[in-house]
Amino acid sequence: MAKTAIYERSFDEESGKTIATKTCPECAGTLVTESAEVSCADCGLVIDEYLLDHRPDWNVFDRDTDSERTGAPLTPTRHDWGLSSEIGYGGDAQGTPLSGAKRRQIARLRQQHQRAQWQTTAERNLAYACSEIRRMAGALDLPRSVCEEASLLYRRAQRKRLIRGRSIEMLAAGSLYATCRCRGYPRTIAEVAEVTHCDQPRVARSYRVLNTELGLDAQLVTPMKQLSRFAAECEASADVRHRARELACLAEEHGLANGRHPAGVAAACLYVAGLDCHVNYTQVELAEIAGVTPVTLRDRYYELRDVLSAEPTDGTTSS
Repeated sequence: MAKTAIYERSFDEESGKTIATKTCPECAGTLVTESAEVSCADCGLVIDEYLLDHRPDWNVFDRDTDSERTGAPLTPTRHDWGLSSEIGYGGDAQGTPLSGAKRRQIARLRQQHQRAQWQTTAERNLAYACSEIRRMAGALDLPRSVCEEASLLYRRAQRKRLIRGRSIEMLAAGSLYATCRCRGYPRTIAEVAEVTHCDQPRVARSYRVLNTELGLDAQLVTPMKQLSRFAAECEASADVRHRARELACLAEEHGLANGRHPAGVAAACLYVAGLDCHVNYTQVELAEIAGVTPVTLRDRYYELRDVLSAEPTDGTTSS
C-alpha cells in the first residue's frame, strides 16, 4: 500500500516534465506553464524553469522531405559532403591511454581508412580541389558561403569535363575568383594568384573558360567597390573616404570609368579626396596600392580634375 498521496506529483504535457506539486506553495494558486517556465497564475511565483526542449520537432512542411535532425550538416567543401568519419588520435572514449599494441593496430586501421576514402581518381582530385579552395579562401579572408559556392562551381566544371587538360590548382583558383566576381567581393586576379600555385595568366584563363562554358552571372568591377580596400590600406580618414565616394559617383555619372581600369579611377578619386582634405598622398604610393602605374593614375586624375572644373560651384548639377 502506498504511503504517499496518489496525486502528489503530476506530469505537465506541455513542458514534458514532472512537477512536484499541482498548486502554488505560497498562495495555493493554479500553476501554468508558458515558454518552458512553470509559474503561479495568481501571485506570479516561478516554480520551475527549463529552457531546453527535448521534444521532437513535428513541423513537417513537405511530406517528401526528410525531417531528421541528426548528424553533421552537409557541406560542399568536402568531396563526400562531410559524411565520412575519421579515426582520431589519443585514448579511447573514456580518455584512457591505449596500449602499444592497440596504438599500432589503430595506426594500421587509420592508414587503410585513408587509402579507402576515394573510390575513383575523380573523387581524389575533387578532394584535393576542395582542400585548395578552403586554403585559398582562408588566406584571402573570404566567408564560408563563398568557399561553398566555389566548391559547387568546381563540381559543375568537373561534370562538364572542363578539368581535362588543365591543372586542378588552375581550375580551383578560377572557381574562387569567379565566385568573388559573381558575389561582388573586391578580389583581383593578382590577389588570388598570390595564394595559389599557378601564375596570374593561368588564373585568368581558367576564369574565362568557366565564364564561357558555364555562363556565369559575373558583376562589373566598379571604382566604388575598390575604394574601401584602398582606403583601408592607406589608412584614410572618414572625411577622405566620404569625399572619395562622392568623386567615384561623379566619375561613373560622367563615364570616366568606361573603358578604363577601375583600380586606376578609384586611386585617382582617393588622390583627389586627399588633396581636398589636405592629406598628402603621393601618386606613387596610391598607384602601388591600386596595382597600376603612376602614369595611369595621373591620367585619371587629369580627367577627374577637368570634370570637377566643369561642375558648378553652387551645388547644382549641370545640364
